[in-house]
This record gives sequence, C-alpha cells and structure tokens, in this order.
Amino acid sequence: MRATSRRKMLKRIGVASSAGMTLLAGCSNIGGSGDGDGELESLTVGVFAPYTGPFAPWGQSVTTGSILAKQDLTKEFDISIELKEYDTETDPSAALDRMKRAVTSDDIDFAHGGISSAVCTSIGTWASNNGVSYIAQGASDSLSGSDCAQHMFNVYQSNTMMAQSAGPSMAEQADNWYVLYSDYVWGNTGQEVITKSLNENGATVVGKDATPFPGDDYTQYINNVANSDADAVALLIPGLDARLAAEQMMSKGLHEELTVMFHQFEDLVLWGLGKEAAMMVDIGPTGWANAVDGDEEFKQRVVDEGETNPFARHFMAYTSLDQQVRAAMRASSTDAEAITAELEDHELQSPVTDIQGGTSYWRACDHQLVQPTHIVSGLAESEMQDEPYKQWFTVDTSVAGDEVVRSCDATGCDL
Repeated sequence: MRATSRRKMLKRIGVASSAGMTLLAGCSNIGGSGDGDGELESLTVGVFAPYTGPFAPWGQSVTTGSILAKQDLTKEFDISIELKEYDTETDPSAALDRMKRAVTSDDIDFAHGGISSAVCTSIGTWASNNGVSYIAQGASDSLSGSDCAQHMFNVYQSNTMMAQSAGPSMAEQADNWYVLYSDYVWGNTGQEVITKSLNENGATVVGKDATPFPGDDYTQYINNVANSDADAVALLIPGLDARLAAEQMMSKGLHEELTVMFHQFEDLVLWGLGKEAAMMVDIGPTGWANAVDGDEEFKQRVVDEGETNPFARHFMAYTSLDQQVRAAMRASSTDAEAITAELEDHELQSPVTDIQGGTSYWRACDHQLVQPTHIVSGLAESEMQDEPYKQWFTVDTSVAGDEVVRSCDATGCDL
C-alpha cells in the first residue's frame, strides 16, 4: 500500500474515529515517502512546539534548534528539508488535531517536539499507531514506560534519570524536604521518583502538595512549606509556573532560609526574574545547559539565529531532527519501521556528541535516549556572564546515563 493511498484512506474514514486508528495501525506508514530503494532527496518534518499557552517562551527554542540542525544536515547530505511548524498550545487535544492535519493534509514524513509530557503522549501515541516516527521532548517516566509506543522515542532524560542524578546531592544538602509538584502526568511521576531517591539516600520527605497546572497563585502551598519542619523544598513545577512559584518564595524570604531544588531545571525559568533569583538554585537536574563543556560554536549560533540565549530546548530540538534525519538517510527511507530499526540501540556519532559530551545511545527496550544528566546551581552574581549569552549557572556534576536509567524490566514498557 503506497503512502499517498494511506493518506487518502485516513481522510475518508475520519482520523478521529477509533475504528480508523485501528484499521490504519496495520499499515506500515502513512507519512513515509521513501521505500528504501534509493537516496532521499527531500524531507518534510513536523515541528511541534508551544508557540502560545503556558510554555509559549519555550516555543521559539524548538524552532531555532531545528533550524540549526537543518542547516548542518542539508550541508552534509545535500538534501532538502522543509520544516512545518504546529502550535501545541500545551493542550493535548489541540496538539492532536494538528498532528492529524500534519499527517493527512501536509504530508509530513516524521515529527518531533511537544515539551509537555501530556502533549507528547497524545500526539506520539497517535503518530506511532498510524505509522509515523515521532521523537518526544517530555520527561515523564510514562513516555518510556506505560505509555511507550512502537515508533515514539524520547530525547529528554526521564524523571527517574534526573531524580537519581540529583538524589545524592539533595540528601547531602538537607535532611528534611517538602515537595511541591504540578498535578499532571509529569509532576505526579516526578514526585514519586524524587521521594524514592531521597529515601534511598537517607533524607526524609516531610510534606507534599499537588498544585494546579497551570496555576496563578502558589501562596497557600508556599505557606505550607514555611509552616513545616522542612529545611529544603523541591519544586516540580514547570515553565512559567516555576518562575511564579520562585518569585513568591522570594517575597517571603524562603530562598534565603531553605535549600531549593528545581526539578528538570532550565535556565529560561529564572532569566526572567533576575540574578538574585538565579542564585537561589542550589540543585537543578537538567538535560543540558549552556554551562556544559562542549561545542561553543553551537551556543553562539543559537544566539545569532534565535530570540533567546542557549538552553536545554535548543539542544533537544537539534538532537531530535539530527537523529531522525540521519536514521532516514541510513535507511534510505522515511518509513517508520525503517527509522525505528535504525534508531534502536544506535550510539550517537554526530555533532550532538560534541555539544552534550559523554556517551549517548537510543535504548531499544523503551526508546529512551540514554545520555548524561547535569546538576547545575546558581553562580554568585559577580561570576555571572551576560555576553555573548547569559550564563548564570554552573555544572556541579554530570552523571552518565547508564548509571541512573531504569532497568528495562522496571519501565513497564513492552516494546
């Protein structure tokens, strides 16, 4: 069955129907145009990012990282790559509608992005079920666990990888922790693994609160922290909500009294609050930061091309496009089965390794990119730099992926 006929079939039966999804799951690929018989000459890639909504400041970084990867790949392989952008709005339903349109109307070959784990699950499951390769940028353990899918891969370190990396430092810096976590899939899975890691390292969780996401006032939860026996607080709150929570903590002076951990920390969160806020970060597990020793040219290119200073999402978007295109080129095909076969157990050998450092590979059992996790903290204000880009944090340690990733048996993924 050819790709064009699959798209027409999908349009006829209706992409929203479960019957349609079941029928198409048996077809090998809707989006793929290559058949493995020759060199690929052009690719159309769906870039899914939150250009509006609670993660809107993150959207442009996904575009910028994709553009930089496109520039390098077109130069290396002499291939035409068209990037089509889709606004997820950080809304799983809206994002799913756009994924369906991207596949059935815009003829994308594969896709990446998402940021929100709930969005990633929604669009990644549908894409995979309908034969389209997709690389997610969420961190919930469920993406490479209970919600794993045949043609979905995850580029961001999982909650477990970050929690296991940060746990020893957290327990060393404070005995009693309070956990504030956003009440959706990322926050719920995150607080479970953070609690487990703290207990394993000899620390105690003295209180927890699930906070609404998105939220507009964290005062009551911060008061709970202040009135507890905690000498530290773990903030498992994403995006601009983390910025708001940090600002309200500062207004009560808690940042001077407590050890503060930001889970899945990304520099952009505190750039908007200023250098005093940046100094409050005692522990921040992250997928990548511009303080990581690596390709300085990449960081400068982000500044030249984008609208933000370099941070984790530029790297994740670059890696996602780099890896899917290279897999398609090795297979001479955009067929999801072919790309999946090329990615599984593949050790990265590309400019990505110069940017990230260490060893990185795609694990076959759950499609997680196993790579280093970095623990950052805020610099003293006198040590922070603003040019050629903001570098307000330092890398205290980097942990190899194999040391902190879950065992395949523990994931719950049955790939």
